[in-house]
Amino acid sequence: MGLSSAWTLATPLMGVPDEPAHVIKAAAVVRGELTGREVPGGGAFQLVTVPAGIGYYDTFGCFAQKKDTPPSCVPPFSGDQSALVDARTSAGNYNPLYYAVVGLPSLVNNGAAAVYGMRLVSALVSCLFLASAFSALSRLRHRKWAMAATAAAMTPMVLFLNGAVNPNSLEYATSAALLANLVLLLERSADPGAYRRYVPVITVAACVLANTKGLSLLWLALMAATACILGTWPQIRALSRNAWVWAGSAAIGLSCAFALYWITRHDSLSSNPFEAAGSSPLTGAEIMLDRTFDYATGYVGQFGWLEVPAPMGAFVLWLGLGAALVLAAVVLARGRGRTATLFLLAALLLLPPLLQAQAVGTMGIVWQGRYILAVFVPLLMVCGLALDRTDARGFSPQAAAMLNATAVLVALFQFWTFVHTLRRYVTGWAVDRRWFEMVTNPSWQPPGGALLCIAGFAVMLVMAVWLLRRGVRAELRTGPTD
Repeated sequence: MGLSSAWTLATPLMGVPDEPAHVIKAAAVVRGELTGREVPGGGAFQLVTVPAGIGYYDTFGCFAQKKDTPPSCVPPFSGDQSALVDARTSAGNYNPLYYAVVGLPSLVNNGAAAVYGMRLVSALVSCLFLASAFSALSRLRHRKWAMAATAAAMTPMVLFLNGAVNPNSLEYATSAALLANLVLLLERSADPGAYRRYVPVITVAACVLANTKGLSLLWLALMAATACILGTWPQIRALSRNAWVWAGSAAIGLSCAFALYWITRHDSLSSNPFEAAGSSPLTGAEIMLDRTFDYATGYVGQFGWLEVPAPMGAFVLWLGLGAALVLAAVVLARGRGRTATLFLLAALLLLPPLLQAQAVGTMGIVWQGRYILAVFVPLLMVCGLALDRTDARGFSPQAAAMLNATAVLVALFQFWTFVHTLRRYVTGWAVDRRWFEMVTNPSWQPPGGALLCIAGFAVMLVMAVWLLRRGVRAELRTGPTD
């Protein structure tokens, strides 16, 4: 939450993909307008009624996708912030659940404070589900690699989206929480008390996930299938005979029914046409397959409106860690762990071209790497689970030393990516601007100033490294290391 909050402050308002649409949608939903009104000739855009101080954020396009232009180009607001106006949103037909929660701060304030409040509420909800995932993993009998791999999945992109108004963050957070708690419940299926502790968490995570975005029902099905692959038949049979599980399943079923109703009734999967619209399904699949590994950069860091990539070193580090975890799980693991890894890996690689193939005729190529973080984060978690099932012993001293060094390296690249991205906004990336001008001649400043923002992020990173190293130390082998 601390790291995500730093991204909340370091990213200028509306400096996140589609954030104006989500902010306006959230302000409308908390005022009772669950869907918008059609705009003549407006494509997928809809009109909603919101305070002028919120509708104003639809005008923040002057720095989007222009890496040399700082956010200081945005004109100041003039007029009555509380006056009701019509504003456009491309999220008008989206499921209202996420927006009903994050929109609450706009009932207190109609200006910048409301948007920062929305971001912090979104970060809090997402981080609570991520904390639930880590908490569940920490209770497994064998958890050392699962914890480490899931920590590695907390890429700069994950923290960036956590601190933004975008339901994308809730997708991967609830997916991770759902899978981790399902695995824990399967492991403890013989304990009658486990059901009343974990079924409510699983139910909430599944119900929220189902109603987050248009594809969320698919991610829910994938998490359930992955848990079944990891579980044994006696464990699954024990779950199927428990009243808590039946009650939770009924609630999840109703939630999924509502999500499906909303998608079909309000056409939540529609979009304005993009590149290659009107192409054949085969052409769409071919384009997506060509770009498979290009989209992987979206797992690590594509900030702003995709015009601010993470430093190359960050891509090398996180994609290298991800590849190493997948390779280790496929080569070293056996049985259910290897099967679950291959299942989610296939979903990560094949679902984007399959989904775009059936939609390219009307929408074109709209895909971004962040859209499938709800599979990427659980994939790394499953890699860790598979490795834990292969070797139940603790870390050897050599492995612990490597992990501690990796934690420091990850923290350094988290910090470098954060400062690198902040510089784009404080001075812009124009060739005649220098690093020291972030202090001497800033064009834009985050709340509290750039130096305070950087210092706060650094403190949170130090705490994160300390926690990770402590976790590694707790998993050291106590017996012979040969």
